[in-house]
Amino acid sequence: MIQPLATTKHNQYAEALYLDLEWTCWNSPPPLGMKQEIIEIGIVVMDLNELRMLDEASYFVRPCRWEISQKCTDLTGITDQDIRNARPFAEVLQDLLKRFHPKERPCCTWGDDMPVLARACSSVGQMNPFRRSIDLSRVFQGAFAIKENVGLRTATEMLAMTFDGIPHGALPDARNTAMVHAAILRRLRLEPEPRDPSPIVQEAIGSLSSFAQKLSECLKE
Repeated sequence: MIQPLATTKHNQYAEALYLDLEWTCWNSPPPLGMKQEIIEIGIVVMDLNELRMLDEASYFVRPCRWEISQKCTDLTGITDQDIRNARPFAEVLQDLLKRFHPKERPCCTWGDDMPVLARACSSVGQMNPFRRSIDLSRVFQGAFAIKENVGLRTATEMLAMTFDGIPHGALPDARNTAMVHAAILRRLRLEPEPRDPSPIVQEAIGSLSSFAQKLSECLKE
């Protein structure tokens, strides 16, 4: 039986990380010389006792080949120019380690982001620091007895939540993963839903990363 992380206030971990990745993609197999690479990382920290978000960050990542397909841009809003001046994965990883200390906290994702991250770490000669990983889409599937995994936005709709931001942005997806986990834990603890979002969520609403802002503006046109 799948057990959601931290079902009581006397849990093993005081905080958890929530990670989401965006990576290169194509309508067909990758062109010659191209491969799947991470182009953005979004990460959030949540207090598992109070179920409030403590910190968050978004990092653009420059892949070895930065030609971004039209499909990738349509899906994420990320363009060649957005990541051309970004730092390589190894440098971003070091900043992420210093700020978020993933070896000390469990890390939750929605879907198969962790194998992609592990391969990226291996490609730069680093061990994957996110060693306590949990796929919350599997937890959600088990908790609601669903035959197949559902997407993150569908999960928020099933919980009568409003999706915060635009899907397929690394930071909004990481934030919503944390929000879904918090909603599940409140139900298990028989706690009421909060009237207001946490301070970090309040500040973050409407303050998306640059590519998400561009995508939002395009959708309004």
